[in-house]
Amino acid sequence: MDFKQIAKENINSSISQFWKAIAIWIRNPHVVNRRLLGSQELLTIKVNCNVLDIFERIEKLYIQPNDFECDLPSRNIKDLLDMLNITEYCQPFECMDIFEALNDNKKYLCIKKLLPRNTQIFSPTLEFVFIDKTFATVIIFHKPIILDKQSLGPNVAYSIQHHECDISINICKSDADNCSKSCNWLKFKFFPRLIKWMESENNISSCSLKISSLSLVTIGDYTCLYNRLKEKYGVKMVEIWPENTDPAKFVYEDIAIATYLLLLWYKERQEKGTQELQSFVDLGCGNGLLVYILSSEGHKGMGIDLRRRKIWDLFPKNTHLQVSTIVPSSETVFPGVDWIIGNHTDELTPWIPVIAARSSYECRFFLLPCCAYEFDGMKYRRCNASESQYSEYMSYIKSVCEGCGFLTLMDRLRIPSTKRTCFIGWKRTYARESSVIIDVNIQKIINARSTVVIPLQKETIENEGKDGMWSSSFKPRSSTERTRNCTQLDKKLVFDIVDTVAAHLLRTDRRISLERRHDETWNAGGQISIGEVAKLLAPEMLRQLRNECGGLQTLLKNHNHIFCVTQGKVQFRIPGIIDKKKRRKRNNSKPLRKIKPCWFHKNHPDGCPVLEIDCDFQH
Repeated sequence: MDFKQIAKENINSSISQFWKAIAIWIRNPHVVNRRLLGSQELLTIKVNCNVLDIFERIEKLYIQPNDFECDLPSRNIKDLLDMLNITEYCQPFECMDIFEALNDNKKYLCIKKLLPRNTQIFSPTLEFVFIDKTFATVIIFHKPIILDKQSLGPNVAYSIQHHECDISINICKSDADNCSKSCNWLKFKFFPRLIKWMESENNISSCSLKISSLSLVTIGDYTCLYNRLKEKYGVKMVEIWPENTDPAKFVYEDIAIATYLLLLWYKERQEKGTQELQSFVDLGCGNGLLVYILSSEGHKGMGIDLRRRKIWDLFPKNTHLQVSTIVPSSETVFPGVDWIIGNHTDELTPWIPVIAARSSYECRFFLLPCCAYEFDGMKYRRCNASESQYSEYMSYIKSVCEGCGFLTLMDRLRIPSTKRTCFIGWKRTYARESSVIIDVNIQKIINARSTVVIPLQKETIENEGKDGMWSSSFKPRSSTERTRNCTQLDKKLVFDIVDTVAAHLLRTDRRISLERRHDETWNAGGQISIGEVAKLLAPEMLRQLRNECGGLQTLLKNHNHIFCVTQGKVQFRIPGIIDKKKRRKRNNSKPLRKIKPCWFHKNHPDGCPVLEIDCDFQH
């Protein structure tokens, strides 16, 4: 197998750094390859042959799709090797971390199953990783399981090789001419990331911690269930989504969370030896989609939120949703419920383990924190400047969960959100007889983080429950959502501000040539800082902007069909020129539906710089 070098980087890195970076790639390919939902390691074994021998066998092999179903049946290593027809090349060895043994001078084969995000286009794919410790070389090639679908990996065998002063990536010469896209991906996406992992020991260790995810469920089961729920609920929900939020994010995020919970609850039933489906309450359920999916999958439960959403009317009758303001007190306990769900619950976040603990001894919780809040409903204030607020808040919430007497598990979800770390109150760490003592400790935790302290004069949970609120300083959010996007401002005020900014920009008579109109120029205007714009407006205008929305910059960004705001500077967004490369690809068979009138056509002294056919707005 001859290879051709496509990229090389001079880097002063040790062999230890190289193998640690390779380990990250082997164990977590989804962090770079966005086609993947995850990967499943089938086996790692010593080999006593050249990679070409295995490559030729695999190339000729015909794989039956049912041989590698999502819920892969438990087989011993020999069965898998026989199925792949490579038994004679392999030898068993004790399970170990092959990347830790730096100088063992052995060859290994790691076989993995890559699992797709999109099952309509991509096939689950077998990945074969040949590791040669003697020459510090890794060779990788792929074989799709379903032949009429695309592979999840590059369509070319490639190798990564470490030398004393550099690292290189190479592709198989025989495939080089037909795999330009795969080569570009390896060269410009994968290779820079690998080098970044190798830059320092600290970066590698921290990266290893951050990218671990779905540790409490089986990735194969997760992929199968996620794709089933996506087909069952996703497409339809995106089509009928009546909310102002982006359905592509929120629908599939809730499907991913539902997938995780369903597998977690299945695991719990297996451990307890029961078939009875768990019940739940989703506090701060928002759009209610998570409640709808879990209910449709057979779990009895309800969602509570302080505002009704439009989409609630589209759910069936078995989706129980309730409008109510949640104030942590003796009224917000759920003694007959198995699980309390807190998904991006904001000011209720620290209260979720408390509510679960005081609901019943058997109650558990799932908590996915987002915005940082305290027990009194105020924003959480960072104490340690050396940590990020999110990292510090996660440590704080974990301490609250453990203080409430829960064995607290942590995991990282795979959802389209930057806040993905979740806490699971799996079971109690104390005997039922100690419930009174634990409850007193819980009240101490609440008092320590609240402005107004409730006296600890009750002896039992029942008596304390009659006392009402658990924190007198807690302030729930208003049930009326305040609009802060400048859409409710007086139209005349908005027109005056837009005209004032535009007039100032036009004073700088910056002429540009027009592509479609020869011998003509157009005044593209100058540039002005946000601070200078503020000086052009009356104080009353600025005060009204701050009260009604995010301020002047928010208003200008909301008018992005006119203005471009970057790094505190404002200028005209020139139609057809400035964002030409950033436009989304459209279906050319369908004409663009133009709804909004073109501001430049009506208001600019030179009119719109492009012809109507090229403009995104009505002329």
